[in-house]
Amino acid sequence: MKISKLILPALISAVLAIIYFTYLAPSEELGSFKNFSAGSEINQRINVAIVKTKKIGKDVDGNVLSFYAKDIDNKEVEITLHDPESKEILNTEIVELLGHMHENGFTASRVSIIK
Repeated sequence: MKISKLILPALISAVLAIIYFTYLAPSEELGSFKNFSAGSEINQRINVAIVKTKKIGKDVDGNVLSFYAKDIDNKEVEITLHDPESKEILNTEIVELLGHMHENGFTASRVSIIK
């Protein structure tokens, strides 16, 4: 097999890898709650750091119902979850939230562990 037949697939693979790691891979960079308008029901994504020193709401099984998180500006907001999450998320530093802002907190429909 000639090496020239491998060059094009290798280049395509390299370009796809660069695109993925540059634009599509999850980032550890924190977002800002300033980008959310209070009262909007449009779900958006944001990376936040979990504040482990504040109150954590749990159900009778120990699953997490609410917690506090801070953004890149160190603004702390109470996060309320639609569905309980396992207590494993409390062992993480950064999570990605999908949800919307209310006047007194953030309602998350999904939580993904980033770091």
